[in-house]
Amino acid sequence: MRAAEYDLMRAVEDRHWWYDVLRSLVRHALAGRMPPRGRLLDAGCGTGGMLDYLQGRMCDLEMKGIDDEEQAVRHCHQRGLHSVQLGSVEALQFKDAAFDAVLSLDVLYHARVIEERALAEMGRVLRPDGLLVLNLPAIGWLRGSHDMAVSSARRYGEGEVRALLDRCGFVTETVHYWNAWLFLPLLVWRQLSRLKVRRGWSGSDLELTPGWMNATLANMGRLDAGMCREFRLPFGSSVFAVARKMQPSAGGLQHGKN
Repeated sequence: MRAAEYDLMRAVEDRHWWYDVLRSLVRHALAGRMPPRGRLLDAGCGTGGMLDYLQGRMCDLEMKGIDDEEQAVRHCHQRGLHSVQLGSVEALQFKDAAFDAVLSLDVLYHARVIEERALAEMGRVLRPDGLLVLNLPAIGWLRGSHDMAVSSARRYGEGEVRALLDRCGFVTETVHYWNAWLFLPLLVWRQLSRLKVRRGWSGSDLELTPGWMNATLANMGRLDAGMCREFRLPFGSSVFAVARKMQPSAGGLQHGKN
């Protein structure tokens, strides 16, 4: 991802409506599923917005974070998140079964990330039956200048996410799209942004709207996310998944149900 995008992310993520909705999805996924004094890893934590949010609301957990960009780690340390370290999601510097939950939020789609290698590492550091929380950009039609700015190599369908998790030894609990309510206007905008790219312009969609509008978008986004989770709407700009690491069977084989 471009260096300027990390500075922009740090400037807006604590207030931006989209991140607000993602935080609500993650908190819902973790609620009641973490043991007392459990351990959580944000694998590819960016500038630390999610960790900062969770530390303020799930303070009994021990939380770690890694990112492979020095600029992102520096932003985390400036927040006071000194447990964040520089590292690759494909070679996590933690012991086997070290965590009760791993977050992977908008990481696997990056051009330089090998998805299955990264998921294998996340599975390795998860305890058996540990929780994986995943968010990814959805549906290739939405590819535009934003994808170029954040070094996106791929977008995902719900079925692709299920298949990827299955291949990597996870039992999927839920997969659903979200941000469905803005899908059509976003589709039009992204198609127009492709024309701008041809003229030499590229940039992400990340910017703050006025406070009243941001609050309205956040409220609508949380309502949308709840409906997408409940009714499994067949489209959206992101896809969210919760899965568990397969437990080894008595015979040494892995088993689980989908």
